[in-house]
Amino acid sequence: MEETTVLIPGRLYVIQNPDFFKFGSDSVFLAEFTEVKPGSTVVDFGTGSGVIPLLLAYKKKPEKVIGIEIQDRFAEMARKSVEMNGLTEKIEILQGDFTTASEILEPGTVDIVVTNPPYMPVKNGKITLGKEKAIARHEIYGTLEDVIREAAIILKYGGKLTMVHKVIRLTEIICLMKKYELEPKRIRLIQSRKKTPPKTLLIEARKGSRPGLEIEPVLLVYEEDSEEYTREVQEIYGDGY
Repeated sequence: MEETTVLIPGRLYVIQNPDFFKFGSDSVFLAEFTEVKPGSTVVDFGTGSGVIPLLLAYKKKPEKVIGIEIQDRFAEMARKSVEMNGLTEKIEILQGDFTTASEILEPGTVDIVVTNPPYMPVKNGKITLGKEKAIARHEIYGTLEDVIREAAIILKYGGKLTMVHKVIRLTEIICLMKKYELEPKRIRLIQSRKKTPPKTLLIEARKGSRPGLEIEPVLLVYEEDSEEYTREVQEIYGDGY
């Protein structure tokens, strides 16, 4: 059943269906991590319920955000959310396959590609989830290389790819970025608690940039021995979610 979740109280909402898949903190952190100049065109690969376009359009003031989503149910929910928030002039939801983004959008025209892609290759174990959750979590309809290749094609020279992914795949991510002439520029690790190793990361790469990588301070999610968010995460969330 569809439900409405508060993103920013009194200002921004998203429609989602917990029976299929709900957005998580990774998408919120990615939207916060992504630096957007006014007037930019942003494309979100695998937009799901549209939470990243909604947050970017409201908080970062791009000219246009385009969300590409292969699953019709999610694309429709995202469109409803865009309409509900009065952002139809800022956000466009396209039902399609991001692995052919360069056929949907003109190459070399996009300022920023942002993505929270499926983390797990299909070969890693048996998939027992329902269809919608399986597609969201496993590389069924597109691999990591598909994401990076298509981003590189549609980005302008100097354009950026920002992504959230698992630390275990960092070497693969960087190798693929270099293969497609995207230079890693910023990395921020996400750590649940001080005593646990980071398992998730945020990364930004630029098309055609010179080498030079900055490792930013770790984003710590929870206070030690507590379910309370750190002050930084509380500030990112505000009173929403």
